[in-house]
Amino acid sequence: MKKYIRKFIVFLTLLLGGTSIETTLAFADGFTKNRSESEISYRENTDITPPIDPTHPDQAAEIISKIPVTPGTAGPLSVDFAPHVVFGQQEASKKDVIYYAALTKIKRLDSNTEEEIGNFLQLTDNRGKNSSWRLTVTQNGQLKNGAHTLKGAQLSINNITLFSPNHGAKPTASKDVHLDPENGEPTEVSRSTETSGKGTWLIMFGKNKEESKTSIQVRVPGTTEKKQGNYTTSLTWELIDTPI
Repeated sequence: MKKYIRKFIVFLTLLLGGTSIETTLAFADGFTKNRSESEISYRENTDITPPIDPTHPDQAAEIISKIPVTPGTAGPLSVDFAPHVVFGQQEASKKDVIYYAALTKIKRLDSNTEEEIGNFLQLTDNRGKNSSWRLTVTQNGQLKNGAHTLKGAQLSINNITLFSPNHGAKPTASKDVHLDPENGEPTEVSRSTETSGKGTWLIMFGKNKEESKTSIQVRVPGTTEKKQGNYTTSLTWELIDTPI
C-alpha cells in the first residue's frame, strides 16, 4: 500500500549542565540557583508490527499458510496482516451455492502447537497524533480460471467486529461488506475518528471462531459455467490517512 505519512518514535534526552559552585560559608539571606534543559526529538521508524493471535494476544504466534503471507507494511499507520481467502476444492453444481472461506491457521511458538482461529485483518496506528484513518477493500476483478470467468460470483465479508489488546477508543466498522468485482470500486470496512482507533486493532470477521466459519463467503449462481481448475482473484486492503 502507499505510504501516506512519516513514522516517528520519541526519545528523551536530558541535557543537564551548569557550573560547579563552591560554598564555604552560609549566609542566611543568600541563595543559589542553576538550570537544566529537557529535549524531545523525533526520527523515522520503519518497524513492522507482527500479527498477533486475537484469542491469546499476549502469546507469540505465527501465521501458517500454503500461500505465502504478504509482509506487513512499515510505518506508524500500517496494515500488519491481511488473510488469504481460500474456499478450497468444490464440486460443480447447477444450483446456487454459497461457499465459505477456510479459517486462519496459526502456530503457537511457546507450545509449538497449531490451531485454527477466526479470520481477521490487523492494522496499527502509532502516529501519536489526532488524525483519523479509513480502511477499504477492493476486489481486483472477478474470479478467473485462465481466460474463463466465474460469472455472477459475489464475494462478501460479514459479521465484522473490532478487538484491540490496547483497549482504546473503538473505531466504527461496517457490519457486512459486499465486494464489487466488475467496477473495482473500494468498499469501506472500518474508519476511526481523531480520538479512536489508536494502537493495534484487529478487524475480526466473526465475533468468534464459530461465527467466523461462515463470515467470508462467495455465492455462485447455478447457471454459471464452472470449468475444472482454480479460480483466483486478489483483494487490495488500503489504510488511508485522513488528517483533520
